[in-house]
Amino acid sequence: MSALQHGYATGSLQTDTFSKRLDCALRTSSQVELRGLTADLPAPWWRAALERGRATVAHRAPSLLDPSQLASGRMLIGRSTACDLVVEDDTVSRRHAVLELRDGTWRLRDLGSSNGTWVNGRRARDVEVRRGDELQLGAARFRL
Repeated sequence: MSALQHGYATGSLQTDTFSKRLDCALRTSSQVELRGLTADLPAPWWRAALERGRATVAHRAPSLLDPSQLASGRMLIGRSTACDLVVEDDTVSRRHAVLELRDGTWRLRDLGSSNGTWVNGRRARDVEVRRGDELQLGAARFRL
C-alpha cells in the first residue's frame, strides 16, 4: 500500500490508476498480485541506489559499501534531513540508529526508535555488523 501511496504522491500514478490498483490491493490475498500492482513504479531513490551498490550518505559522504571512507567513524541514520543517511520512509524514526566504528569493528546502535532496528532478522539494540548483513530500520531494508 505504501508503494501505491508513494507512486500517487510523486505523480507516477494518475488518480484513476491509483484508485483501481488500491481496490485490487484490498481484494487480493496473493503476494504476487500485490507486487504486480507496484512493479512498474520507480523505487524510492535510496532503495534503487542501494540495489545498485551506490548509496551515498548526505551531500558529501561516501558509499555505505565503503565505510572506511567515513573519517569520523560515525553515521547517523534516520528520516531527518540532519542525518548522514536520510531514509524517506515513514516507519523510520527521525533519528533511528547510528553506525559507529568502535575498536576496529562497525556497530549498529538503535536510538530508541519506534519501529525497531533489526540485523539479519534479529532485533538489535547495539550489535556488531559486517559486510553482507541485512539491516532493517522500520520497514526499510538495506544490505551492507
